Amino acid sequence: MNKIIGCVLSGGFVLLYYIFLFSVILFFYNEMPISMFLLFIILFLVPIIGIVCVLFMRIYEIRSGEEEEAKKY
Repeated sequence: MNKIIGCVLSGGFVLLYYIFLFSVILFFYNEMPISMFLLFIILFLVPIIGIVCVLFMRIYEIRSGEEEEAKKY
């Protein structure tokens, strides 16, 4: 259970960092053209989606016991 909590906390901190960074950029560049705004959204959504997917894969790995199997080798 502690491994799952660690995964969720580390993934949560990285997600909070990306959200904070995105909001700071939007705050200082509030008059950017719509094309640049859409580019920023895409560039920030790709890592966020990746982090969430890796987090779910890690939780699945911990729950299924695959991690314990890897320790044998």
